[in-house]
Amino acid sequence: MGTKALRWERRPDERPQEILDAALTVFAERGYRNTRLEDVGEAAGVTKGAIYHYFANKEALLLRAIEQRSEEAFGRIEEIVRDKTAPVSTRLRLVVRRWFGSVTKERLAVVTLLLQGIAHEAPDAFRRWLVGGPTASMRLIATLVREGQERGEFRPDADADVAARLLVSGLLQQTVWQQYAESVPDAGVEQERLVDSALELFLHSLRPSGRSGALRLKR
Repeated sequence: MGTKALRWERRPDERPQEILDAALTVFAERGYRNTRLEDVGEAAGVTKGAIYHYFANKEALLLRAIEQRSEEAFGRIEEIVRDKTAPVSTRLRLVVRRWFGSVTKERLAVVTLLLQGIAHEAPDAFRRWLVGGPTASMRLIATLVREGQERGEFRPDADADVAARLLVSGLLQQTVWQQYAESVPDAGVEQERLVDSALELFLHSLRPSGRSGALRLKR
């Protein structure tokens, strides 16, 4: 009776992706410092040697996993952002709901890892996540706000950069607090309610006021 082949032996072309799929989950469950490459290999169904074939070390694996997560997040919204036929407010709602609308326990653990777990243990990875994740998100939203200002949808005196920072950072922090909902009831709120209410407050603060705003919207 032959031994059962490992997954990496059966599907070599899928090996790097299986490793990346497992990496963030294991890092989030165990913490970056406490995770060994053997743990990731066990979760991915590969050997430690197979991981070293594709990634130089644990930090390189974390960096690539973070990059891929950012690429996936932004790749899904490019079409929304490019659709100039839709009002900016509609596109903003779609983008933010896509990013924050549903949070599984696994995704919550990953967000917590990125926000709180690697800043001191893997500072290079944390900086890269800030650039490819929150900073890129804030820049995209600020760009949409400016487009809305140019089209007369939003008040021209609003600071687009600060508005974007407040929305993204607030939703990120509130999302992380959801993990404490059972032990601290007031710390949690239903995610869809959180996102929709935050969006309405955000968009309401940007609406033009007075006759000049109404005239701009008619143009």
